[in-house]
Amino acid sequence: MTDEPSELCEKLKQNTSSRTAKSLDIIHQICTEQAERGSTDFSIATIGLLSEAALGPKTQTIRNKTGEKYRALIQSWAEFKKPLKVISGKVREKDSWVNDIAEPRIKWLVMDLLAQNSKLKGQLQLAKEQANVHIDLRPVAKNGNSAGSDPLKLFNAELLSSEREALERAISLEGQRKHGWSTDERGRVRDKDGNEIFQVGFISAVRKILSLKV
Repeated sequence: MTDEPSELCEKLKQNTSSRTAKSLDIIHQICTEQAERGSTDFSIATIGLLSEAALGPKTQTIRNKTGEKYRALIQSWAEFKKPLKVISGKVREKDSWVNDIAEPRIKWLVMDLLAQNSKLKGQLQLAKEQANVHIDLRPVAKNGNSAGSDPLKLFNAELLSSEREALERAISLEGQRKHGWSTDERGRVRDKDGNEIFQVGFISAVRKILSLKV
């Protein structure tokens, strides 16, 4: 793959329908966001899930014979960012609750949040040790006061709009009604038959990630 992703995207859009061109733009934007986060996870499964959340081509559409252009663009990004470190799919023991998330897209986003939050903590600690100064990365509220030391709030500023929308839909009343889900007072999510989908504290955990008020 000799063309850079942006150049290839424009070439792929030539002599194609407006719908395909729009889909290519969506995939290109998602891959751009992946690169900006420092991720090199440009697998069809991951990009397909994020694309579907952004109303773009689904994973199966990309895999189909007619999705050749989409695959070429994704492969271009994978080669372009190959030297970078891929986000680990392993979950630390203290974060094992992530494995209880049934929805693949939400599970991946939460894993990504935890990985990047851990990276930020490490960078902050390293900066403190080397410079011996206090570095306050907490977001500043409108009144000029610190927004708090909660690492989830620190990371919240890094969320992309597509990621926020995916998490918000996962805990919204409309999204739950659509799947026949219900939430109890402890933040547990059950299906219409009463089976537990997300364990106790899931709703509040996602709200903390989004910095939403309970």
